[in-house]
Amino acid sequence: MTSPTGDYWELYVSKTALPRWSGSDAQFGWDGTLIGLPIALGAAVWFSLVLPLGRVLMLLPLAMVRGHRSRAVRIEAVKNFPRREVLLWTTTDGHLPRVLDEVAAGLSEGMIARPVGAVYTGAE
Repeated sequence: MTSPTGDYWELYVSKTALPRWSGSDAQFGWDGTLIGLPIALGAAVWFSLVLPLGRVLMLLPLAMVRGHRSRAVRIEAVKNFPRREVLLWTTTDGHLPRVLDEVAAGLSEGMIARPVGAVYTGAE
């Protein structure tokens, strides 16, 4: 949907909260030697890609089981341009259709809706 200011919002509904990607903030220094370069590159790939990917793959089944058992539903409104913005509401299965309609109506009017039966968590 499009807001009056021209912002395009996409709405996503999910019962699963995916694990966060948590890459390393470590600085991988290179000592300037030819031998040090592959070691620094290997460490950067290991700590920034391999370990976080392994963590997400290990936590994903648990997140899916928790989502399947829960009555909680997440509604995410995502705007990607000019900068990414994600707004999050949490509701239950019974309130989902009405809450989703109110969130969509609010965003199309340029407002952040606060429907009864839902909790607005704010920007992620």
